[in-house]
Amino acid sequence: MKQKILIADDEVEILEILQSMFEEEFELIFAHTGKEVLKKLSEQPQLVILDMHFPDISGLEICKHIEKIETDFKPSVIVLSGDVSDEIVKKAYQLGVSDYIGKPFNVITFHERIVRLSKEIESLKELRRKDREIASLAQTAMKQSASYGRALELVAKLNDCNSVQEIMHAVAKNLKSQDLSIAIQLRSETDIYSYDVDTGECSDIELQIFNVLKDHGRIYHFGRRSIFNDKHVSILIKNMPFKGTLSYDAILDVAAKLILAVNTRFISLLEHQSLLMTREKLQSAMTMLNQGINNVELERQDLMKRLELQIGLSFHELDMTEEQEKFFVNLINTEIRAKQNSNNLVCLKELIVTCVDSMAITDSEFLNTTTQQPETSDDDDVELF
Repeated sequence: MKQKILIADDEVEILEILQSMFEEEFELIFAHTGKEVLKKLSEQPQLVILDMHFPDISGLEICKHIEKIETDFKPSVIVLSGDVSDEIVKKAYQLGVSDYIGKPFNVITFHERIVRLSKEIESLKELRRKDREIASLAQTAMKQSASYGRALELVAKLNDCNSVQEIMHAVAKNLKSQDLSIAIQLRSETDIYSYDVDTGECSDIELQIFNVLKDHGRIYHFGRRSIFNDKHVSILIKNMPFKGTLSYDAILDVAAKLILAVNTRFISLLEHQSLLMTREKLQSAMTMLNQGINNVELERQDLMKRLELQIGLSFHELDMTEEQEKFFVNLINTEIRAKQNSNNLVCLKELIVTCVDSMAITDSEFLNTTTQQPETSDDDDVELF
């Protein structure tokens, strides 16, 4: 496409000369008065060849007007004028003209200047385009970096969550800081937990969406909504950025990985809760066993006392010698009493105590363990990068 040049001069002969010089290489626009120049600037020429003197508006006033035009649409200005006074030339350059050429002028030299300037304009235009691309890439990198940073903060926060509600609230709060409205659902084998960042409780429609789409792959888009799924977790983003935008790409990348971290933390929490429940059951069993052992021992001790009494009372009826009576008394004291404790029950009690003590994991120990050795999914890597 040819560059567009606005030729502004009130001398017909100059206009005809310039037309013959440039009509094959450029798209030409002509203006004979200052008002026409201002009007024709709306056609966005890349270059203006401008005289300094018009009957209505001076060339300096036109230069002031051009100077206020936005950079991307501001044309370069070459002054072609018979007025070459120092004051005029100085003011023209102060107003940003690219060159100032006096009349009469060398046609060949002037033609070469215009051609060279047009190439410089194209080069400058290309540089501006590249600058915008670089700025766009930098903006993309900054947005992605911000999204990744928030995601890492959330992963760290998840390690401090000690309940399902804390996990859901942490995810919702983090994504809300990125202007995302979400609903989240966590599913165990026996329970389903749901939370909406806007209302607290999920609506019937949201619950239905979770139920229908939880098995429709890792990511599923419908309208402005997107749902991210894992085995035990689903996150519904209700105001997903428009496809093709920088925000859309950043959120898509982060959320697809974040869902894995949430799923892993939820599984860890369920396992920890299961471990605590098992420990409580063993403690209850140990209490019952200890009480049973004590009752058995009391019954056996009572039985031994009654047995001793009956044997002692029967000695005179058996007509035993003193030596025989001493033998039976010694037998009771050394053999029966020695066996009155149940070694098997005591060993079982000690085994249960050992098991309970080995399961005595506090919440702080659990958090340290999960922080140092995070669990990972069998199918996917939980890392964000």
